[in-house]
Amino acid sequence: MIFNGNDIKKLIKEKNVIENCDMNYISSGSCDISMSSNILKIKKTFKTIDLSEPEKVENMYEKIHIKDSYNFKSNECIFVILNEKIKLPKNIIAHIRPRTSLSRLGIVINFQHINAGYEGVLNIAMYNLSPNTYKINPGMRIGQIVFEELTDGITDDLVYYNEKTPMYQNEDGTKGSKIYADFVGKVFRHFKGNYYFIESISMDSETKEDIIVYRPLYERKDSMLWTRPAKMFFEEIDVNRKDNITGQKHRFELVEDLSMDYLKNVK
Repeated sequence: MIFNGNDIKKLIKEKNVIENCDMNYISSGSCDISMSSNILKIKKTFKTIDLSEPEKVENMYEKIHIKDSYNFKSNECIFVILNEKIKLPKNIIAHIRPRTSLSRLGIVINFQHINAGYEGVLNIAMYNLSPNTYKINPGMRIGQIVFEELTDGITDDLVYYNEKTPMYQNEDGTKGSKIYADFVGKVFRHFKGNYYFIESISMDSETKEDIIVYRPLYERKDSMLWTRPAKMFFEEIDVNRKDNITGQKHRFELVEDLSMDYLKNVK
């Protein structure tokens, strides 16, 4: 069931599903969302970016504060940080869709699915597919959000905040892709030759830094569960250092075939 405008108003008042919402933006079956004064841009590079290297992925983005307006150039892609904060209960999902008036100018945003239990400030990819440059301003409405109720019977383990790696929970919109969350449940080899299994990715409560939670695939007396900052876990090392017995380029590297075999054995 898709919520109508009156139900959306009720959800906002009773469940606080959208913070910082302009109630005048609510229509028959959606609520418009707007851009804040901050965007993310992808830095230009002539080098190939390996998506298995988190540090390089995170360094792709540049945060820009828009004082008055921004010249949105032809064929440009930016990530608009929303004014609104979304907070969904366990029985409601949401969808963000493009705004017709902008689409007819050649400005489109990505369709965004939001899982039940998500809370945070999203950034939305926006593309200028036209041959023109447009001046865009903070507060401009860029799309609309639609709310939909899930069928009865959803269990707590399926809610987004209870997932093993809810990477974008409680985000503030300033972070780019966290594609390395796909490495949870995979086996990695350390440059000294031992193998480790990534259990989860957590967040440091003080620094907000992503932390890899992993365990060795051999017996240790000190601990069988370890943590390490994601940037350090995946960082590049000197292939010629004396203790790099594997000759690998990174501190830990994925061993895809072993991951598959290991997962079969633990099921």
